[in-house]
Amino acid sequence: MSRSAWQHVRFGWKYGLLALVLALFGASGARAQSAPVEIDVQDVPLAEALRSLEAQTGIRLIYAQRVVARQRSTCRYRGERVEEALACILQGTSLRARRIRDGQYVLVATRSSRRSWGPSTGLLSGFVLDAQTGEVLPGAHIYLPDLRRGAITNAAGYFALPALARAFYRVRISYLGYATVDTVLWAGGEPLTLRLRPVTLGIGVVRIDASRLPLEEQATTAGTFALPVGYLERLPSFPGEQDLFQVLQWLPGVQRSGEVSGGLLVQGGAPDQNLYLLDGAPVYHPWHAFSLISTFQTETFKGVRFYQGAFPAGHGGRLSAVLEAEMRDGNLEHPRALLGLSPLSARFVVESPITSTSSFMLSGRRSYLDQLIGREHPVEDESGRRDTLRTGYYFYDVSAKLAYRPGVRHRLSLSYYEGGDDLDLRLPFDFSLDFSSWLRPADLFFEVDQRWGNRLLSLRYQYLPTRRFFVSTVAYVSGYRAREAFFVKPTGSAAVASDYTVRLEDAGVRVEASHYAALKHETQLGVQLVRRTFRSTLDAWVQRAPTAVDTLAQQSHQQAFEAALYVQHVWRPTTRWEGQVGLRVSRFDALPVELEPRLSMRYSLSPDQVVLRVSVGRYVQYLHQLRDRFSYLYDVVSTRWIPAGPGVRPAVAWQGSTELEARPHPWLTVRTQLYYRRLHATLLPRDAYQTKDGLDGPGIETGVLLGQYVPARARAYGIEALMRVDRDPWQFWVSYRGGRSLNRAPALGERSDRPARFDVPRALNAFVRYTRPRWEVMLAGEFRSGYPTTVPVARYELGDPLEPEPIVYLYRPDINNGRLPPYWRVDARVAYRFGWLGARWQVELYVYNLLNHRNVIDRRYEPTSTGVRIIDRRGVPLLPLLELQMEL
Repeated sequence: MSRSAWQHVRFGWKYGLLALVLALFGASGARAQSAPVEIDVQDVPLAEALRSLEAQTGIRLIYAQRVVARQRSTCRYRGERVEEALACILQGTSLRARRIRDGQYVLVATRSSRRSWGPSTGLLSGFVLDAQTGEVLPGAHIYLPDLRRGAITNAAGYFALPALARAFYRVRISYLGYATVDTVLWAGGEPLTLRLRPVTLGIGVVRIDASRLPLEEQATTAGTFALPVGYLERLPSFPGEQDLFQVLQWLPGVQRSGEVSGGLLVQGGAPDQNLYLLDGAPVYHPWHAFSLISTFQTETFKGVRFYQGAFPAGHGGRLSAVLEAEMRDGNLEHPRALLGLSPLSARFVVESPITSTSSFMLSGRRSYLDQLIGREHPVEDESGRRDTLRTGYYFYDVSAKLAYRPGVRHRLSLSYYEGGDDLDLRLPFDFSLDFSSWLRPADLFFEVDQRWGNRLLSLRYQYLPTRRFFVSTVAYVSGYRAREAFFVKPTGSAAVASDYTVRLEDAGVRVEASHYAALKHETQLGVQLVRRTFRSTLDAWVQRAPTAVDTLAQQSHQQAFEAALYVQHVWRPTTRWEGQVGLRVSRFDALPVELEPRLSMRYSLSPDQVVLRVSVGRYVQYLHQLRDRFSYLYDVVSTRWIPAGPGVRPAVAWQGSTELEARPHPWLTVRTQLYYRRLHATLLPRDAYQTKDGLDGPGIETGVLLGQYVPARARAYGIEALMRVDRDPWQFWVSYRGGRSLNRAPALGERSDRPARFDVPRALNAFVRYTRPRWEVMLAGEFRSGYPTTVPVARYELGDPLEPEPIVYLYRPDINNGRLPPYWRVDARVAYRFGWLGARWQVELYVYNLLNHRNVIDRRYEPTSTGVRIIDRRGVPLLPLLELQMEL
């Protein structure tokens, strides 16, 4: 149907067909017809009178905020007909109501008032919100079926479809986990406020409706995942925590660098090559419990977008992936509280409206192992000598957000996050083989006090100056701090003590403007300025003998300024094609200007069924994460970010990927991606077999640390596949990755590539979940190749006439020339939901490693007098974990 035909359409039998599609709302509307209606208002704002009618009858009114903003209503009505009550309320205004189906009406201006709206071209724009909480929904889809055009809401929930004829259009609004809304909207008024309701079944079970998401309106960039938090919360997560990073492991190409700990590895990249953003501010160390769980609690977010491999020009500074997480604004409709108790920690989330235009969210989490076992334990030997064993450890998180929305054009938010770990350990010990006497007062003991954590403050202002321009400004301060106080007494006369600190602080501002010129063109322009400060200190003394004491006091202080300008343009020449071209221009301190072009294309091979995406780009990373490889004095928290400069080049990567996504059935989605990445100027250890045989080490100067590494080249390639079935009450998910991650250091004489530290040729993840209103059962499995390991090929001895025994060495000519055994594990989860004392409860039993398979996660080779001894370190055995959650 043409636009002009739509402009003169009469609301009649055509909307009867539309009513059949939306029968979900029709039932409530039918009930509203027979309910008594009583309206008695005298010169009140029109919006207030309309809200009163909606509350009484349950009908749904669709209108632009601008057309009712300055109008008032006077009406006295008592009866049972909604149309009569609505006509009474609108009497004397410039609006009239049109019924588009049972229980739903659209308010439109009369012809005389429309003439004052301006030219014939219109623009359909607005915000998409959660109807229950008032939260904006980033990534929601707005689709015009008759024009086969659409848009996706940005981080503020805003969308714009410009250059439309001023007419009524059939519109479909959809978001995964929410009831799809099919309605008719007028293009030409003020920004609309559209609300979607979560679709629930029973108590707390999310029903997924994937059939409503048109594939041709999905992301253009290959490897992009934008799943709602309600969906992510249903994916398996160890150990019963709502941990975002645990959930991301189920995506193809994403894995952990350890069994249950370690950083994220994305498409063969290193953990430091990922950018983590929390409300626009970077988080440099998003881990707790020595990387066991992350600082990102899934239930505190309203939206998550994950760019795997390729990402748009608006992001830079990393090579592998970008994670954007947006904290919840707080429920604008009614208070909500959630309490949870897991095997590791206790947590809460509280959100509530403050006024009709403001809200807040507050969450907290703390581990409690130190409270269960205690922090200090007195020990005593046979002679009565006493000492103290200390085993204190805990981690915590605190998140808070204030949101203020005075109108549809303005939104201001203030976000705060603080989290950290605290380890206080003191072990008095001796070397007796009798374990019962191992922990007792002794001359030999070990003591460490470690603290590390993140803190950030982010202020964001989003402004809609015109319906075609959207401006977002964020200013932030983010920092990571770590401290390690260390004391060890290896012998009766020797002792070592040190106090080591690391600090990294960012202060930045980012301004981004989006211009919606036409349905075929959309432009984004942004600028980002960041000042980074790097500080490290070391104060230490080494007592080698009662009269021989060495002291060491060092400081390292660096500053770097980064400026970036980026532009990105989206072009939609036809309903099948969409292109996204971008350029990022950046300069880091005194280094030369870097150009980072980005290009992505999307083509719909079969509308709503098959989509092809292609992405290619250049990426630059100015920060290197390094670790001192020599000293015992600063070992655990010694990982430092080193800025690029005259002595070290920034790492550069070129990457290309091709992705095919198909939906042969409404409940089945299949994605396959091919990727290739080539990197330059990454850093590898100069001596991969370096052992920490020195107490004091070379110091913390940046030049000394860089001397332990050499520049290298790397490449990664592979194929990834994901099959997702969402068919209530079943959900099935299987992801596969086959690929290689290879390194080569020419400075070490390497002429051929060798496997990288976490090279995994094959990996398969799968889970199946069956959900009922109260019960939920899940079975999950992980299968992958073993990590590379260096196997010695020979053993040799060096004799010395002055030594009674020769020194034995292992010969390792090649790095990572072997592999650990394949890794596999099966987990199970059972959850039960019920209502009690006015709250919603959930009890969950998570069984980690259900079959008790002890995987080999590390292997060491030690020379002996007669051969080589192999020492295996095995993973976690069967581990049952119980969690209790309550929501008010």
